[in-house]
Amino acid sequence: MRDSSFNISASASAIPASRLCSCLALFAPFRQLNSYRRKVIHQSARAMGASDQGCRLLGAQRSLHGLLGGGAVADVLLWRRKEVAGWSLAAVAASWVLFYCLPGYTLLSFVSSVLMIVLAVLFVWAKAARLLNRPPPPVPLIKISEDSMSKAAAAVGNILNKALQGFENIAQGKDSSLFYKMASVLLVISIVGRVTDLITLVYACLVLALTIPALVDKYEESIAEFLKQVSANVRACTRAWKS
Repeated sequence: MRDSSFNISASASAIPASRLCSCLALFAPFRQLNSYRRKVIHQSARAMGASDQGCRLLGAQRSLHGLLGGGAVADVLLWRRKEVAGWSLAAVAASWVLFYCLPGYTLLSFVSSVLMIVLAVLFVWAKAARLLNRPPPPVPLIKISEDSMSKAAAAVGNILNKALQGFENIAQGKDSSLFYKMASVLLVISIVGRVTDLITLVYACLVLALTIPALVDKYEESIAEFLKQVSANVRACTRAWKS
């Protein structure tokens, strides 16, 4: 038994140093991969912790992503899905140029022209496929389920009932704060309607929705510090004016 253990130790000591170094070098990529994995996990944990923090600018406990709903729409508004957000912004800008800047184009005429071209192409394709014994155009069968229609109708009904309930409370003088809020909103809408038209206002709101939340999410700290300095300056000027 001693001889066998002695032979094993002797054989281990007889391994050349170059071969031992080459064997250890085989494990170097695994060590680098492990260190890279720990670094990625640490960075992702820091990013998730930063995204879960409350929005300082709005004074909320939830993050801006959570305030926007936390779904696919919030991802697009915050440019976390850059391709979808970029294409949406480009489509809004192109449609505004097409319908507002170029004369002779309106939304109704554009939609009618596109539908007419699509129907003509599909009709000719189907007729040619029947004559040449080819498969017809792959038109999917679109059908709205009754469950989806009931949910949509219930959602619309809830919104209308809330609006009618609020109108009744204002008309009977039950809710003064709601009256002042609605009067302020209608006044602002009246002032904005005198300055611009509805189409430009809708396009401007879409562009602001696709840009402002992303900028706030990216430069939240700088904006918060700037607003803090502005508030301090306003308070200082108010105190100086009162004194």
